[in-house]
Amino acid sequence: MACLRIKVNNTWQDIRSDEGTPAIDIIRGELGLMATKEGCREGDCGACAVLIGEYAAGQLRYLAVPSCLLALGELKGKHLITLEGLIEGTSGGLTPVMRAFLDENASQCGFCTPGFIIALTSWLAEPRLLDLAGALRAIDGNLCRCTGYAAIRRAVRRLIEQFKDLPLEPEARLNALVSAQVLPPSVREFADEASTQVLLNSNNDKENPELTPKQRMTSPGFVILGGGTDYYVKNPEPNDGFSPFLIRMRPEFKEIDYLDENGQRWLEIGAAVTVREFFASELIRQEVPGIEQFETMFASTLIRNLATIGGNIVNASPVADITAMLLALNASIVIASQIQEGFDLSLTRTCKLEEFFLGYKTIDLKPTEVIKAIRIPSCNDPTARKFSFEKASKRKNLDIAAVNTAISFRIEEQKFKDVHISLGGVAPTPTVNKAAMELLEGSSCPVSDGKIMAELAKRVASSAEASVRPISDVRGSEEYRRRMVYRLMLAHFVRIFEDSGVAEELFP
Repeated sequence: MACLRIKVNNTWQDIRSDEGTPAIDIIRGELGLMATKEGCREGDCGACAVLIGEYAAGQLRYLAVPSCLLALGELKGKHLITLEGLIEGTSGGLTPVMRAFLDENASQCGFCTPGFIIALTSWLAEPRLLDLAGALRAIDGNLCRCTGYAAIRRAVRRLIEQFKDLPLEPEARLNALVSAQVLPPSVREFADEASTQVLLNSNNDKENPELTPKQRMTSPGFVILGGGTDYYVKNPEPNDGFSPFLIRMRPEFKEIDYLDENGQRWLEIGAAVTVREFFASELIRQEVPGIEQFETMFASTLIRNLATIGGNIVNASPVADITAMLLALNASIVIASQIQEGFDLSLTRTCKLEEFFLGYKTIDLKPTEVIKAIRIPSCNDPTARKFSFEKASKRKNLDIAAVNTAISFRIEEQKFKDVHISLGGVAPTPTVNKAAMELLEGSSCPVSDGKIMAELAKRVASSAEASVRPISDVRGSEEYRRRMVYRLMLAHFVRIFEDSGVAEELFP
């Protein structure tokens, strides 16, 4: 059990609990903040969303996350805001977001409403221009089964008009939202107090030392936890004493930067980088132009704010979306070894990502190891890199794929070079498709001739389809999966070469 110092709404509190306790249980059970609702307890409904304030890259930010999947230990030194905290200092007891919902009749039974309010408040706090599409993305993890969504859209449009002139500079934006009573005064207080609380937490650690990774590894049920978005779905009520190693609390697991090693330049992405941070990174967008368009194909905003890149890999799902993308980018992983007092991040080994998966849910990772980072080979001219990701699922969003696939290549002297194609959902593990890769590698790239490009696309798609032997399960039959491999491979060509006329040739 640890003593965690957390700013809860407008008060710093010392909370004694296991670091691995789901935050929702403390929020409702011990703190008595009942506006945070317990719904699905799987991160799918958004009713339990809370705002978390923390410094990242030197900037204070507030993001909405599902508290049912949040380890309590991740709140240490941070600012937790629930619905009760939002209304502190308001005139009339309602924030502008709440007022918009009330006036537009966007709430009926009200069970889901706290989550919507939190998600939209987080959206307003992000330093970007406001539009309807951005607002709808912000609430893509919030479900309502009473009012329908027209009233919620009306409330959103009202907020866009009301706050269209918010400053884009992060600190100025937060201050403007506090002045407008969208955010409580405790946000300004936290900004002033944060550096002091770091010192308090440091002293607190000496009085209440945590288990070292070595001690935890010798304890029963030791867990290295990323975002918890898979773990807590399978283990919604962990046993007493659950104290995981929280890599999201370790800055050394959260860096994104270039690295030169043995004559090769890599873009190294820390294992604790969240999916949201991955797609938002300017370095990643620079290295893989256009990759940000695929962000919304992964779960919801609430989940992307928590889920980590390393977690998506070690979960070893045959249809893991981020894993599929990284396989197509020819990624390798850096694995750190445990020593007496912790993990030695200089004592590492590397492994090709495609070789990391040994069988269904079986990976090349010892109990005394942790993924430190993922490396993508840097392209001398990133603008020459072409990348696409496709998936087939029963729902367009918020669903696990039946099949997914990604492709990456360069066009050099009008030929396909450095081709990598991944397939998910067609084998016990995520795979690369050697047959299709070999067929495409070195082929002419007739971007001005849609007919020839269409014939090449069909040959590549047929090769990929013929080389897989998927199984049937609840997400799709063997035949469906094979046919989807073919169709999704065609979709890559249509997406990447949309101006070549290939779509009209493939689908006249």
